[in-house]
Amino acid sequence: MAKATFHKSQRVYVRPVGTWALIERVVPHWAKGLDEPIRVHYDVGLGREFTADELQAEEPQLENVAENGDHWRVVRQRNKWQPEKDCARHPFPGTYPVIMTGPTDWGGWRVPGAGFLSPSLALNLLLLGRV
Repeated sequence: MAKATFHKSQRVYVRPVGTWALIERVVPHWAKGLDEPIRVHYDVGLGREFTADELQAEEPQLENVAENGDHWRVVRQRNKWQPEKDCARHPFPGTYPVIMTGPTDWGGWRVPGAGFLSPSLALNLLLLGRV
């Protein structure tokens, strides 16, 4: 007796062809007098039906954790010091990179705001005690 391993519209890797495809149809093969199908094939729209052994399910991506357990990643935060219209040529207007070192989205290492100001303005703000 066979049970369906995959379901309709699931993305699978088709090993004999070497490509990804969506399962269009689950095709059970029944025998008279049995409650379950004797085998199950899957139609992925590549010209023939494939068995479960020829398909591989898409695996969810594991969290990006280094071997030593660090959770380093780069995210983007809203830029408070420059409006979007002043940096329209930037690939991500109105944002700046933040390096997160923990599993949460708070904390971690951030580039200080003074690093994004002009040197003279940063010096003035530093002298005024605002940085």
